[in-house]
Amino acid sequence: MIDFDPKYTEIVFLDIESYVPPETRQQSKSSMFYNPARPDNFVLGGVFCRAFPLQKKMEPPRHIWNWRIEDEKTTLLQIYDYFKESWKMIEGKRHDHPDLILVGIGISRFDIPTIYIRSAFHHIDTETALYDTYFKTKIVDLSSVGIPLFKNNQAIFPIYPKTANDLSSRLGIRSKKMTGRSVWDMYELRQFDAIKERTACEVADAVEMTSRISSHHF
Repeated sequence: MIDFDPKYTEIVFLDIESYVPPETRQQSKSSMFYNPARPDNFVLGGVFCRAFPLQKKMEPPRHIWNWRIEDEKTTLLQIYDYFKESWKMIEGKRHDHPDLILVGIGISRFDIPTIYIRSAFHHIDTETALYDTYFKTKIVDLSSVGIPLFKNNQAIFPIYPKTANDLSSRLGIRSKKMTGRSVWDMYELRQFDAIKERTACEVADAVEMTSRISSHHF
């Protein structure tokens, strides 16, 4: 049984953004265009928010960004340092204490695999160390957590991850997410502040969704 000692119960809420050049926006199998294994599909950055919920503590959001593919490695190094610092904050925990918890929407499919693959591509650290840092966390993907919230909705197939907009509507959160492709348009128009604002709002939504699901306030 897990001992949720407040000292060792730590969450990192996160959302990252990426860029896909026009020439690689073709795909035949999936609804997701981005592929971190393609050299020219790169991480723009993201927003990260660290919390110790049982101590009712939350740090201000941390923005980590770059706007050129040449600077991606620096951004990934900063993200890696943030995660290592997050693990260090629960150093000394026992095996029956929770591992570092990551929370976000779609993070098991996109964010965490992307950070890992792009970090390995840039040799940020060994693949073993990167795996330990990113995949030995407990990943709480709200798109899967939200599945039971739609059990009485015949219009939605139950066993399928829910979108951010589905979750916001169900939980009574007044927020509407634009598609990830809108980020590519903003990037090409050099609307960098708009990308930052969009991503910060997504993290804030994830925090609010977590609160409402945890408290059954919906």
